[in-house]
Amino acid sequence: MKIIFSSILIVLVTTALIHAQTENEFIEFYCSKPNVVQRLDKISLQPHEYDVIYYDIYLDWYQVLKNVNRNYSGNVLIRAKVDTVNSLNQIKVNCGLSVDSVTQNGAIIPYSLASNVLTINLNRTYNKGEIFEVKIYFRRTRSDNLGFYYYAQSSQTFENLAYTMTEPSDARFWFPCYDDPSDKADSARITIKVPNGYSAGSNGLLRSKTTIGDSTTFIWIENHPITTYLLVVTASKYSSFSQFYNSNFPPNEQIEVQHYFWKSDSTQAVYVARNIPTMMQCFEAYYGKYPFVKYGHAYVQPFSFGGMEHQTLSTIHRNWLTHDAQSGIAHELAHMWWGDLVTCETWKDIWLNEGFATFSEDLYREYTQGKDIYFASMNVKANFYYSNNPGYAIYNPAYIFNAAISYYKGALVLNMMRFVLGDSLFFKSLMDYKNQHLYSTATTNDFKNSVSATIGSDFSYFINQWIYQPNHPQYVYNWNVQSNQTGVYSLNVFLKQKQTHYPLYKMPFEIKVQFADGDTTVRVMNDAIDQSFLFVFSKSPTNIIMDPKNYILKQINRDITLDTGSSSIIKGFYLYQNYPNPFNPNTVISWQSPVRRHITLKVYDILGREVATLVDEVKETGIHHFPFSIIHYPLTSGVYFYQLRAGNPSASSPKGQAGQVFVETKKMILAK
Repeated sequence: MKIIFSSILIVLVTTALIHAQTENEFIEFYCSKPNVVQRLDKISLQPHEYDVIYYDIYLDWYQVLKNVNRNYSGNVLIRAKVDTVNSLNQIKVNCGLSVDSVTQNGAIIPYSLASNVLTINLNRTYNKGEIFEVKIYFRRTRSDNLGFYYYAQSSQTFENLAYTMTEPSDARFWFPCYDDPSDKADSARITIKVPNGYSAGSNGLLRSKTTIGDSTTFIWIENHPITTYLLVVTASKYSSFSQFYNSNFPPNEQIEVQHYFWKSDSTQAVYVARNIPTMMQCFEAYYGKYPFVKYGHAYVQPFSFGGMEHQTLSTIHRNWLTHDAQSGIAHELAHMWWGDLVTCETWKDIWLNEGFATFSEDLYREYTQGKDIYFASMNVKANFYYSNNPGYAIYNPAYIFNAAISYYKGALVLNMMRFVLGDSLFFKSLMDYKNQHLYSTATTNDFKNSVSATIGSDFSYFINQWIYQPNHPQYVYNWNVQSNQTGVYSLNVFLKQKQTHYPLYKMPFEIKVQFADGDTTVRVMNDAIDQSFLFVFSKSPTNIIMDPKNYILKQINRDITLDTGSSSIIKGFYLYQNYPNPFNPNTVISWQSPVRRHITLKVYDILGREVATLVDEVKETGIHHFPFSIIHYPLTSGVYFYQLRAGNPSASSPKGQAGQVFVETKKMILAK
């Protein structure tokens, strides 16, 4: 879902964007979602004793649309299976409506309704695994717009309009159901009766449209699993048109994209939809085959939000037509994969829906406009987060539709994950996660476990620091350059984390090193609170830029009081990677020593044979460099190893404490 500010338009300008683009080109319109936290306090039906298999919903909206009456009658057949208990003779259903009767096999059965929970006594005891059906006859007699919305024709509502909108937990106010995202019915049928001249759109495919007298009945069938908040019905005197997209995946079927809008919006509706086939192509390229049989938009006004990703038929604020809200259109389409195909199992995990869809907006920008625009938009999101961070974690947020947290920080976390893993492994991780939870639900822990399995290592550290913790790291850094008579320039960089809410954010860090004639970027792993890094070059660095692409969500400042040349930062023996590597014919091998010690530095071939002894003497405390050239050694192309031993040359214990032996070996490549 895309949220909007209904009264405040963001017009901040960012200097980072190419061609003087403004923030509102990237951030659509956002608004608060009132009473969400209170609504989540509704009575829970846990434990989940039964699993809904099928909803068959009938709605009579004839009087609603014909006579400006927001009340209607209907019925729903619920088919379910006894799930987590050995036997069941009573079920509870969420219901914020009036109930006339409940039947089983045509016979009336007892029920009670209190505090929006309908308790039904089944006609017998059902054992685990058995399937049962109940049919509930209900009436909506509420005067509010809750779950179901009705607006009479007016200056902004061009025709009488009725629609449902239920995220997070308002489906119970338009039909009785098990109203929790963890429960997906295997399929659903939605039947809607409206006056002639009205169209009624819903999930899945239109099975039939029947006119009798002055009423028309639409029957829609959704044959894919669906949770209650993704069910939808929208009805008005709509015009419509369809686009068609040929899937890139066998059997390369043609996917219809249906659009419902008021007649006066016809030209703009066609224009705003122009990029949907390209969006589908983009998301299929990164996320796999479009998962449903159709897609569509139903434009409405008034609407308290920007867009809502109802399965196969997103509800869209009419303002998105006026403002050509392409990122919003991309956001709702991306939800068909992230939110509808794979649905957050609990509202604590809402970032799995909203963070993924928000990230997808920029992925589409990258697909069509390039990586610079992707980074520019991510930077705008980061700045919005910094300015609006409420100080709570992404997981189990106090306010689930907060733009800074569930949407933007969620997207920025995925951007950081992409940086950590690299594109190939990152997108494979998303694909594996999706494939493990197709047409089902998932938690943050499920996501973490899936990524860990894909990358072959525990990803808990990343999820813990970015999803379960609030805020972001705070860094200070400093640097200096030292040179010697051999023309080697040593760049010393010191990085320190200062945040108090979390001890250590473990992240790779890019450092752009600038020279008079260009620049180079190096990547290090920041895995300590206080950390120093050494780089050696054959020319003098003039400046450094920490995290030049702003991958990491952070605050960072240079602190010139940090003494990067002091031995206080040399906390142990360390052998650095040679630079350059691969090399030909020259490279530099460097190491640091916290104490005065006898040092041996040797080079071995891939078979373990010694080919050179470079150092064999006592060295003082500090950082040392040894230029190594094959001019003095007849070596062929290939892999070699260099080994540092600090301590008694005859000792063999590879320990780094003072008075003991430190041994470390690294690989280098000679490429002639």
